[in-house]
Amino acid sequence: MNTIWYEPFIHALRIHLEENHMDLEGVVDELRMTEEHFAYSDYGDDEKVVLGCPFSSHCNCDWQVEGHVMLSLRGFK
Repeated sequence: MNTIWYEPFIHALRIHLEENHMDLEGVVDELRMTEEHFAYSDYGDDEKVVLGCPFSSHCNCDWQVEGHVMLSLRGFK
């Protein structure tokens, strides 16, 4: 099964929002907009990606997740 590179980031954000911010308005919209942002973003090989809580300015939440984009092409000459 193949996954899109940013799915682990969206999954981590979904868990964080469900556990900490479901009482705030626009939680589902923020999740959707973050996924759309990643879908249209241009990240390159070995680039660091940091995703923070979209509600950090409202509630002093310092949650974040980070990782690296690693591109590996097979059969490419």
